[in-house]
Amino acid sequence: MLSWSQKRIKPPKRASKVESVDAFVNNTFELYHKVFVYDSLVNAGVEIPAEIEDELVEHAEQDVDSLLQIVPDLIDDISDAPFMRQAKATLNLNKAKKALKYCGITIKTYFVGTKEEEDEKE
Repeated sequence: MLSWSQKRIKPPKRASKVESVDAFVNNTFELYHKVFVYDSLVNAGVEIPAEIEDELVEHAEQDVDSLLQIVPDLIDDISDAPFMRQAKATLNLNKAKKALKYCGITIKTYFVGTKEEEDEKE
């Protein structure tokens, strides 16, 4: 269980109008929402049934796959966009980066474990 609480990261209020960036940001926040809700439930002491956990993992894998399909187009689409759209796209990607960092840390903690947990088992 994570020992710190996370304030919810809010998705960007406005789209950047760069299609691949907007799709990446939307998919990132869909994944973030699932991970955040799971983390909140675990921190509240709610017992999550295994079948719901399995479904969550399956949906998270699908979200990650959709992110990986979008990534190759991001750089080209941003560089081809007008300057103001580039700026908005960059801001939106920075928010998505924070959400992905939280997801990575949380998923690693719950499903891979931490070094401290491994040391306790030995």
